[in-house]
Amino acid sequence: MSNPYAIKMKESTMEPPRTPAEAVQRVLCDRLIESCAVSMFQKLDAPVEVIIDRLTAYAVGALTQVEGKDGAARMLRDIAQQIEDGALDACKRGKGN
Repeated sequence: MSNPYAIKMKESTMEPPRTPAEAVQRVLCDRLIESCAVSMFQKLDAPVEVIIDRLTAYAVGALTQVEGKDGAARMLRDIAQQIEDGALDACKRGKGN
């Protein structure tokens, strides 16, 4: 996959949205990803573990293409730290990001 655009990922990927438009965009992207995951589960009988594996592989591959190997590794470490620090605790309570 090549990156035809000069896209630069935000350093902190789990920040709250900065604008209402960004919040709406996130919700719409989340809904589309969820719809695709449900289709994989229902239409392809893909186990949840396979769906997560494929989504992760796609996301990490895209991140590596945009940020390079070192940048991707740095961002993934940052994401891991944010998760350990509780960034996804709201998901346990049924709230989105």
